[in-house]
Amino acid sequence: SSSYAREAALGADFWAARVAESETATTGAIFVALDASRGVGMGGGFLPEGSNADAIVWGMWVEPSMRQRGVGRELLRAVADWARDAGAERLKLALAQDEASRPAAALYRALGFAETGESEPLESDPASIALVLSRPLR
Repeated sequence: SSSYAREAALGADFWAARVAESETATTGAIFVALDASRGVGMGGGFLPEGSNADAIVWGMWVEPSMRQRGVGRELLRAVADWARDAGAERLKLALAQDEASRPAAALYRALGFAETGESEPLESDPASIALVLSRPLR
């Protein structure tokens, strides 16, 4: 639901604050995939305040040259393991409805995610709607 250009434009200070926030948070996790010392993917999740039944995947990204190599699968597995250990019963995510999201949709469905019947506007483009997918963790 975003792009590299949009996220890169947020700047180093934004991302440093995001990392610092994640280091002290007890309700979220960020996982990074490395190729040698170069970051090639990330996945993050959180438990919404007031409910620990659902964990939310807030972000997934894999460098295009590393796609179709299992990186996304391992990142999502790490988020799911963290969420299960944190006591969540389900893992949910929002999937943009555009051509660029088709590979992600195939991955999510292959990993047991199914549509919940819910949808929400994309934060990056409120005119676009994302479908909510979910899978059980237990």
